[in-house]
Amino acid sequence: MRRRFLFIFLICIIFSACEEQKPPEDPFRQPISYPVGKRPTHIIAADFNQSGFLDLAVANAQGNSVTFLFGKNDGSFPESLTVKVGKGPQALVSGDFNEDGRVDLGVILNDEDGFDILFNQGAGIMTQSAHFKLERSPHSAVAEDFNNDGHLDLAVVSKFDHLAILLGDGKGGFKKGMVGNPGGQPAMVISGNFNEDQIIDLAVANTNAIVLFLGQGDGTFERGKRYRTKMNPLGVVAQDFNGDKRPDLLAINGLGDSLTLFVSDKKEGYRKESDYGADGGPISAVAHDFNGDKIVDIVLAGIRGNHISYMVGRKSGGFRYPPLNLFTGMSPFYILAEDLNQDGRMDLVVANSNDETIAVLTGK
Repeated sequence: MRRRFLFIFLICIIFSACEEQKPPEDPFRQPISYPVGKRPTHIIAADFNQSGFLDLAVANAQGNSVTFLFGKNDGSFPESLTVKVGKGPQALVSGDFNEDGRVDLGVILNDEDGFDILFNQGAGIMTQSAHFKLERSPHSAVAEDFNNDGHLDLAVVSKFDHLAILLGDGKGGFKKGMVGNPGGQPAMVISGNFNEDQIIDLAVANTNAIVLFLGQGDGTFERGKRYRTKMNPLGVVAQDFNGDKRPDLLAINGLGDSLTLFVSDKKEGYRKESDYGADGGPISAVAHDFNGDKIVDIVLAGIRGNHISYMVGRKSGGFRYPPLNLFTGMSPFYILAEDLNQDGRMDLVVANSNDETIAVLTGK
């Protein structure tokens, strides 16, 4: 009787393991492709034409342009407009920089060591009206009100050990603020409240680490702890992965084909939870409950593959294997998650850097 029980128990374990090894069900509809410019590298969503629906702006790094795709209520983008900008647009950041009630666009120019502001004239018409000089090879930016004066500011990381804070004047202008040294070769900056003091902080992905910069509320930042990752994190995502209502950090280790999860800890700030495999040269990720089970999942874009990878989350944090791989186009470089068709389910937009398209996948 005992042997029979053990046999049944082992069979149950084997079948459970087999069940877990199946890829998850696909929560997205088939991708729809839209042409953009040469080598799209970044996407941002905002209502640029005041239609009440989300539009898209795509940075075309080798085309020296930005493509605007104007959305409809069904999540489609039947109309587009391409605007010429400076050399090497690498990243985008949106906000009402001149406070006229319309969303403007900041364009980070990697090859010109600067950024342009495209001011929104209404009805989707964008005009380039300002250019600002930055340090060598700017790579990523985020817009927030860092000094609590009611105006949007910018934090920009440049490839060679540089974090710059630019303080906005509410008229579309910026003046130089503090300069920080994140070390290594910073690839991405994001904002969030990482030490629970209700002041905006920054997290920077650089060579083999995530570095925190803790906001002081006056536009300055104090360099915080450095959290070691696997090889070359090219991105970082802030999200509550373990359900404790505090933001955790996920490093996207592009050259290490892996992810590193750091969970929020009141004593240590953050502690390393685990490393996870992620093939294809992961370069960008989004985190959300895509399957409706109230647990955070992730979707990765990998530059060496022609697919994105959907990984279901675990309640305690972390992710299940294997992922579900979905073809979107050649060399997906960046991924964005937004509810494009306003149905309450999160949709995806993927920039395919080698075939001059974006792919839109709406949630089922």
